[in-house]
Amino acid sequence: EEAEKYKAEDDANRNRIEAKNGLENYCFSLKTSIDSDEVKDKIPADQKKTLEDKITEILGWLDANQSAEKEEYEEKQKELEGIALPILQAMGGGGMPPGGMPGAGGMPDMGGAGPASGAPSASEPAGGPTIEEID
Repeated sequence: EEAEKYKAEDDANRNRIEAKNGLENYCFSLKTSIDSDEVKDKIPADQKKTLEDKITEILGWLDANQSAEKEEYEEKQKELEGIALPILQAMGGGGMPPGGMPGAGGMPDMGGAGPASGAPSASEPAGGPTIEEID
């Protein structure tokens, strides 16, 4: 009985950390994509600034909210996707991870658009360290 309780807590914590890491990876993937030579000249300057400002805002929020709930991380990712997707779609889908955006419920019409300039997608971290919280 006690093991079941801890298993449920562990699962919830793992899901929370995965959501946090997914949001962080998505931010860095987007940033890499919009700064790449192939993409940066295709995005109007005002839209690029809007996207950069939102990425910076969310990364700051992540730093300040290390122990937020899974749903909060997912909500922030949806916020960022709401800004990023229309911009990326307008330029032909550059910067989109294969198979659509992670956490977006398998959005139709998003699959098949590869990441711009080989930028890592949110589901393929850039080979950096993976940081997990340990209590």
